[in-house]
Amino acid sequence: MSTRWPVHPAPAPGEALTSWLRRIADRYGITVEDLAFDTGFILARHEDLDIAPPAGFIDQLASRTGLKVDRIHTMTISGNTPWLLDQIEPGAEAYTTYTRQLAVLLPRGRRRDRTVEDWRAWVPTVAGWRHRACPRCTMESTPPCPYQLAWLVPLMLSCPVHYCRIELHDGPLGYHDFWHTSPGGPEPRPVGEAIRSMDQRTWRALTTGAVELPRHRVHAGTWFRLLRTLLDELGTPLVECGAAGRLTREVWQRTGHRFRAGQSVWRPYEELTPDKQRDTLEAAATAMSAMESGTLIGRGDGAGLFLPETDVSIDPGRPRQEVATSVVLWQKAMDSLHAVVEEARHDPDSARRFFDLMTAYRRDDDKVLQRVRNDFTELGIPSTSCHIR
Repeated sequence: MSTRWPVHPAPAPGEALTSWLRRIADRYGITVEDLAFDTGFILARHEDLDIAPPAGFIDQLASRTGLKVDRIHTMTISGNTPWLLDQIEPGAEAYTTYTRQLAVLLPRGRRRDRTVEDWRAWVPTVAGWRHRACPRCTMESTPPCPYQLAWLVPLMLSCPVHYCRIELHDGPLGYHDFWHTSPGGPEPRPVGEAIRSMDQRTWRALTTGAVELPRHRVHAGTWFRLLRTLLDELGTPLVECGAAGRLTREVWQRTGHRFRAGQSVWRPYEELTPDKQRDTLEAAATAMSAMESGTLIGRGDGAGLFLPETDVSIDPGRPRQEVATSVVLWQKAMDSLHAVVEEARHDPDSARRFFDLMTAYRRDDDKVLQRVRNDFTELGIPSTSCHIR
């Protein structure tokens, strides 16, 4: 017969399991390991509890605290399947299954399928596991401070409460409250509107199960796959992008970061360094903001989820059929350009005409000619069209 723990603080919204256990243990002046031992379990690593606790452990916690099993389970990564990830067990084919269901910037089928051994969506590899926390959450809480499950995985850049950056810390997991006494603790850094909007949606997906996009309300599972797809597209080598590579390159230029966060060899997002993960998440926020403002039009079928609301106002001096938004016009232009590029790849005559068009007003400028040749090479258009003067 298990014994109920007489004192146990309520879990905070979004709190990770080991954070809650640490706060319970602190009430009794013991360690999390001692607390777990009281339930009949010997802990290996705290991270393992936050990903997938051993069978029966959550049942014991429910018995000791009176909290419902389902509520405790949501404090772990495994408790967020199949929304956040398809399955908790790593699998070589899981990468393609998760990241190819949708397409945003790049046309569907453009990215090649990849096999990644022992891959799980959002969960960093052991070498890349870093601890993060919000400085303001830490400073405004009484130690031991709760920490969020979302802080354990590279899913967000900012705190959904204080709108400041989540910062890396080098202490043990959950022991970021040393910032209370450390004179070198980080100063809160506010984030821009694009990052704030993206992270607010991720937070709602985690806590409410749904996200409001400009034209549609989508399930949390759709949001996480949209975001992970966009991260994958932003890391795709140009040789796979085709004409739509101009979109990914434009997004990176807008961020001011190096293209593909400086990757020389392709790696899945979960294996990137924290700095590269940060830059790629910023690029995703930039892409979403640009699509919602209508200044960038994705080539994937999922891009429509980010289109701005249609302006239904009608100029009384113009017939209704003449009213068209710039977004629709640009979409048609991009469709036509994509068709021209595809034809030029296989038809030398079309390639030469396309080259003539792109250099029509600058035929005497060698730098312009060479830049167009380089662009054609990246797009996979035969080089025979690039030597016309």
